[in-house]
Amino acid sequence: MKRKFFIGIIILILMFSFTASGAEKKSDELKRMGIFISNFTEQGFYNFDLEKEGDDDMLHLGDPSNMAELIRFGIAHNVINNPKSTIRKCTRRNCDYGSSTMTGKSVAEAVRKYFDLSIKNQSVLDDSPEAFYDGESYHFEPNQWKPETVYYAEVQEVSQRRGIITMTGELYNLHRKSERPATFIAEAKPYKWNKKDTWAILSLIVDWR
Repeated sequence: MKRKFFIGIIILILMFSFTASGAEKKSDELKRMGIFISNFTEQGFYNFDLEKEGDDDMLHLGDPSNMAELIRFGIAHNVINNPKSTIRKCTRRNCDYGSSTMTGKSVAEAVRKYFDLSIKNQSVLDDSPEAFYDGESYHFEPNQWKPETVYYAEVQEVSQRRGIITMTGELYNLHRKSERPATFIAEAKPYKWNKKDTWAILSLIVDWR
């Protein structure tokens, strides 16, 4: 009788351990997804997809005429996340297009990492913020690429169908986490970058409350 009792206790302990381990793994995955989506929301990059055309309220990055927005994403991402490794002081005389430079390679890699898309490096001077491409590097002013308010994403629910992962959750103010002015829905696909499992974004829609 005692042996059966002890076996039962061991089984319960193992069941609890597996359940706790599964919950912890899910929590870690949601955090990773939140960091992934925050790479877009932190710079105010919302309401887009990779289609060539569609709803007028969306930015369609599959349209070649929107290449500039992908370039802006690549520059802003590095300004915010990788300034020490990607930003260099301009060495040109006068530096008419800005005090800093960033290689086209760094910009293209950021776009490839998060969108699984290739870009053709070129100047983006049609709108603000601006950057001039000299054939090798972009020239710009870093402070123009930093948003006044930074919003991060908290992924709360995840589902998957036919290889497409759907993530939903809330945006929150980086400096005031209780301030949650919007919800979001994002779609992504499983993707490998530098031999690591991650995701490539397909669309992101933000609904401000």
